[in-house]
Amino acid sequence: MQGLSATIPVLSNYLEWLMNTVSVTKRGRKRVASGQSLAEFALVFPVLMLIIGGVIQFGIIFWGQNSLNQVVRDAGRYAVTQIDCSPASKAQVASTVTQLTSSMGVARVVGAPVVTMPTNGEVIGGQPDPVSTACPATSNTDHVWVRIRVNAEVPIFFPFVPGNGSISSTALFRMEPVNP
Repeated sequence: MQGLSATIPVLSNYLEWLMNTVSVTKRGRKRVASGQSLAEFALVFPVLMLIIGGVIQFGIIFWGQNSLNQVVRDAGRYAVTQIDCSPASKAQVASTVTQLTSSMGVARVVGAPVVTMPTNGEVIGGQPDPVSTACPATSNTDHVWVRIRVNAEVPIFFPFVPGNGSISSTALFRMEPVNP
């Protein structure tokens, strides 16, 4: 009798498992669950992970570019308030750019920022910069321009991302006239 009572719990566990795996379709036929769901999951999971990884990678690149643009714009706003275009003013603007980029977040600056004050019609990105008049500007009719360019990199997780995470930003601002 002991052998029979020991097999009853095992048998009831098996019957419970069998009842859970057998399902009834809408038409009343019984269907036994198989490994089809696992096979479908194994096919879909890598594609799903690539899509999620791509969204994360795009977000990191977008965040880095947005941060870099903001830093270059802030530095440009600071640069237009300089009194003149002396090497000391350029060095002060470059120092401010370096200070601002230290708190940029995910992007890491590559090389030194390029500060051009005043611009002299250099061709950047296919279009020439405006030609500046004498620096410093003394009235609103004087046009003195400053250009700031910063190159940076963001971390890349996928090797097939174009550009290898290199980003850059350039800003062109008109300097304010000096108040007498």
